[in-house]
Order: sequence, then structure tokens, then C-alpha cells
Amino acid sequence: MSAGSRCRRRKTPNMATATAPEQEKEQEKEEEKGGRRRPGKGGSRLPDRWKDYLPLGRRMPGTRFIAFKVPLEKSFNGKLAPGERFSPSDLISRIRAQKEELGLIIDLTYTQRYYKPKELPDTLLYRKIFTVGHHVPDDGTIFKFKCAVNQFLGENKDNDKLIGVHCTHGLNRTGYLVCRYLIDVEGMEPNSAIELFNSCRGHSIERKNYIRDLQDGPIRKTAQRNLKSLGPNTKASRHPPPGPPGDNFGQARYTWTPRPGPREPNGPPNGQTRPRKRPWRTVTGGTRSRGGRGPQPPPRHVVVPERAIKSHF
Repeated sequence: MSAGSRCRRRKTPNMATATAPEQEKEQEKEEEKGGRRRPGKGGSRLPDRWKDYLPLGRRMPGTRFIAFKVPLEKSFNGKLAPGERFSPSDLISRIRAQKEELGLIIDLTYTQRYYKPKELPDTLLYRKIFTVGHHVPDDGTIFKFKCAVNQFLGENKDNDKLIGVHCTHGLNRTGYLVCRYLIDVEGMEPNSAIELFNSCRGHSIERKNYIRDLQDGPIRKTAQRNLKSLGPNTKASRHPPPGPPGDNFGQARYTWTPRPGPREPNGPPNGQTRPRKRPWRTVTGGTRSRGGRGPQPPPRHVVVPERAIKSHF
């Protein structure tokens, strides 16, 4: 037997024979990694249970919100019947059929493989906020969502354009952040916000941990921060910021004002550096000074070789 014939071919998993729980685990891993799959490696695989949900809800009365599941680009059409397809162009047409106009899309999925922002009209703003599924969004994610909504509302007081929010199914992460905004900013009762979202979406929020946090969790007060503190680079963009490793890092990233960390003893907060007036310099006696400003370190002992002393005298 030759050396070449001894090599065994690596077996590849058959996705067609995978069970539903296995597909769901694979989907969770892919979303948590947040990267794109290479062409021919399952990049056009449908999101798990995507067909089980209505494509689009209706406008939530008294708000600018409308929720929908993630639109899929044309590469997914081969696995969908004509009546099941829901692309970015289908989203725009269906919202117009409700006699509404969409002004901003907030994408909460933790991947960029479903559609590209360049497929959207030039007049439609797009904001990407990477949000991990199954876990209650952290305060940083909630803060970014509130800032995106507040900024859009402040810049669109003279019109009635809607804010479209979606995750994979447009239900759990979407419902939590929309309800969190209504509770924290608009002062709505938790149960009333949840019922309003469920009735307008056409499905009820499924994650029990999301519902418990909305009903019993603390109110996040980050929405009261002044948006001017976010800086000039927080304007909505038609291109998403780079995500986890594997994505395109050539895109412009949004900047958010970081929260100051705990102050170190006799030093600046974590993540910050104190400007140095003058560089460190060595002075007589081996001590170190910084231009006479601030406390000086204790003097250190200088060991002089014995032969150096003899040669000196």
C-alpha cells in the first residue's frame, strides 16, 4: 500500500441529517461568534426557526417603533418559496403598504451575514448594535440603543418616520430593548409595555429572563445622559461598525464615551493616562525626580565596584 493510499479523507458533517437541536446549537455558536461564513461553507443557511414568525409587525401606537424579523438577501432565495421570502426591498414595500415611512433601522443581530446595508435606500439610516442572544443585554448595549433612538427622534421632530428594530426573529432581543426604552425613558408600566409590544408584533416575547428583568429589574438611568457627550462620531452611518474577529475592520466604528473605571491609589482612573510634564531623569545619588512635581520614589543604593574606588584614589 502506497503512502498516498494510507491517508484517510476527513469526514465532513452532513447538515441535512442534523437534528433540530443540533441546528439550533450551531446557530447559537455562529451568532455568538458574530463572523461571516465563507462562500460554500453554509453562508446561505437559513436562521433557525426563521419561517415560524411573521415577517413584520405593525407600528406601536404612541411610539415610532415597528418590529420585524431579519430580512435576508437574495442568496437565501433558493431555500425559500416565493411567498416566504423577506428581503430588504420587501421590508420597505410592506411598510409603505401600511402607509408608513421607515427612517432608521437598528440591527441587533450578532452577525453580518444576513444582508448588507448597501441594499437599503440612501435615505434610510442604519445602526448596528451587536447584541448577544439568550442573555439579558448589558447596560452598555441598553445605553447604545437609547442613544440611537434619542438621537434619531431629536433630528426628526418635523416628520413621522419610524424606527425599525430587528434581531433574528424580531422578538426577544428586539422586544426587550424596545420595552426597556418605553419603561426607562417614556415611564410606561412594564406589563403595559410588554403587552403593547406583543400585540403589535404578532408574537409574544419568549425568553423568561427577559420578561423577569423588565418586570422586576432596576430602571437603567443611562438615557438621561447628555447626547453631546458622545462626541461628533456617533452619527448614524449606512455601514455597520466592525464586529468580532473575522469581520471587515476597514469600516468606521462608532465611538461611545466610556464609563470611568475605579480610581487606582494615587493614580488616574483605569484606562486613562495622566499627562507627564517632564520625562523622568536621573539625578545625583541615584534618586529619580520629575521636575520637582509630585512625590519622589525612595532613594536607591548605588553599589560601586571596589576596583573603581582603588583606581579613583
